Amino acid sequence: MITLLNCGLFSLGKSPIRDNQDSVISPKIANNGYVMAVADGLGAYEGAKEAAQISTNYLSNFIFNGSELDVGMVLFSIKKEISKLSESNPRFRRAATTLTFCYLHEDSLHIGHVGDTRIYIRKGKKLIQLSIDHTQHQELINEGVFTKKELEGMGGKNTLTSALSEVVQLTYQELHLSLSDLVDDEEGVLDIYIMSDGAHHFWEKRPRFSDNTLRNPVRFASSLQKRIEKATPIDDYSLVAASFKIS
Repeated sequence: MITLLNCGLFSLGKSPIRDNQDSVISPKIANNGYVMAVADGLGAYEGAKEAAQISTNYLSNFIFNGSELDVGMVLFSIKKEISKLSESNPRFRRAATTLTFCYLHEDSLHIGHVGDTRIYIRKGKKLIQLSIDHTQHQELINEGVFTKKELEGMGGKNTLTSALSEVVQLTYQELHLSLSDLVDDEEGVLDIYIMSDGAHHFWEKRPRFSDNTLRNPVRFASSLQKRIEKATPIDDYSLVAASFKIS
């Protein structure tokens, strides 16, 4: 049995004078499980906000079939819906968004990921990143061309190699993980955090909070939002965090 204990979230624009092009799904019941997501519309192209909203709207209305989840089918269906934007407005042809979502059901965590939004789980006093960024830097690291340290200060860190868009070839990450490998054994609790790059940029600069804050998504959201706003946002910033009791 999966019980939602608490959740914390925010989704805010880089500045008050521009639209927030992120879109989120707070933990939502879906076929005896929960779905949650963050999409980050790519603001360099018109239709970014609409593309992000299409992604989360599709997932909100999707009928999840228990553990039989075809992540690829879901992502290609969203890509197809985004492609329809250009039918009503040709300027939206290059509309694009990142998306990271998870579906928690019975004994499994299912993850679909495109772009540089990220999903983490808490293990003890640390957050462990489960997703792999689709960026030029990450590809160079994957191929063994450079190490992460060697790439520091070099361009291309935030250049995406995949997104949900009519004009971009879709590359995605799909994970199906056993809850028994993820749950905190002492408490039987699973804490999940999904962040847009405007949020995880500030988390990764100093990836630590007190133990009590890490174990409480409400406190985590409040503390991370304060950190971002104190330092000045670099982009729209979103977080959906939730704690689940697994029994």
